[in-house]
Amino acid sequence: MPDHYNLLVYYDGSPESRSALLRVTRLGYALSATVHVLSVVDIVSAVGCSVGHVSGIEYVQMENAAKQALREALQHLRESGTVSRGYVAVGNVVDSMTRYAGLLDADLLVLGHRIPRGLARWWGPPSHHAELVKRAAGRAVITVPMD
Repeated sequence: MPDHYNLLVYYDGSPESRSALLRVTRLGYALSATVHVLSVVDIVSAVGCSVGHVSGIEYVQMENAAKQALREALQHLRESGTVSRGYVAVGNVVDSMTRYAGLLDADLLVLGHRIPRGLARWWGPPSHHAELVKRAAGRAVITVPMD
């Protein structure tokens, strides 16, 4: 067993990520682990939603939202007495989680998700959590579902 654990959680301020943050906070505290929080400026999704173009103003707004979400998560972890570090990445959520998991030698990846309903189950894009499990490279992944 390792002497110290590194936990990596994705946080964007959504109800799904808040639920994941609550779980990882308890786990990090119980294991005396460092919780690494990753907030992502998902430019790939933004370009897809905006017909191929994201203005500088839109990008700055997305970056500020990611930084604000990160501050919120780190504040929560500090108040709970959990050791934490925070990072803002630019790109796709799964790519960023995979990259940071390797850089930080994360033992556990935590990601909240909403269970798709109706046609979204078949027509929607693949979920981040399913894609992350495929690419986790032998790391443990906890997905925290939201109904």
